[in-house]
Amino acid sequence: MHSISASCFSGAGLLAALAFASDGVRPRPSSADYPASTPTRTAIIGATLAPADQVKKVLPAEISKKYVVVEVAFYPQPGSSVDVLTLDFALKFGPDEISYASTPRDLALLWREKQPSSFPGHGVDVTTETGVTYSSGNDPVNGRTRGWSTYEGVAVTNGGPSNAPPPPPHYDPNLVEARARDKALPEGVTSEAVAGYLYFPLPAKKHKGGSLELKYAKDGDAVSLTLPVK
Repeated sequence: MHSISASCFSGAGLLAALAFASDGVRPRPSSADYPASTPTRTAIIGATLAPADQVKKVLPAEISKKYVVVEVAFYPQPGSSVDVLTLDFALKFGPDEISYASTPRDLALLWREKQPSSFPGHGVDVTTETGVTYSSGNDPVNGRTRGWSTYEGVAVTNGGPSNAPPPPPHYDPNLVEARARDKALPEGVTSEAVAGYLYFPLPAKKHKGGSLELKYAKDGDAVSLTLPVK
């Protein structure tokens, strides 16, 4: 069991509702309790699409907008063990759209990329400027001169404190990663039933079909599970 203090939250504490105390995802009593299931030589695999409202209870809402979350369970055959590996799965959206599971670290990148710099307003500012000037003077050859001229220059300065409003409250990326890892399908050799989430990035093109196909291939086993889209 994991425990992370609410002090890990940033901004207004938007993850306060996601109390971090979990045993991961518990497998259902049997593979028959999943909408889709299929046997392999070493285990029976059960799977279902995790509803968006269920995912939002444990992860930021943005995850459901960018990923399809699939709950997968392994039930080893009697006397057998199975080596569970996320990379053995793929999610087929259409004839030419196949997605591979992302890691919990991948999910947290969205918030790491949005984090403000540690010292906002103290970077290096590069500016260019152009203008027109008027000058007059005494030239030893041509006598007194005057006229208009243009100029162009580049200035490099240390940026001062910014007056821009602060960014909106955001999730702590370390907590997002930890939460996603806690719910992820556990990897490794097991002789007991295990379950967890796989996070598949949505394709660029919107999926129009009525179902998705979860594909699994390992050591000569190759099976597919049809996941109806509600």
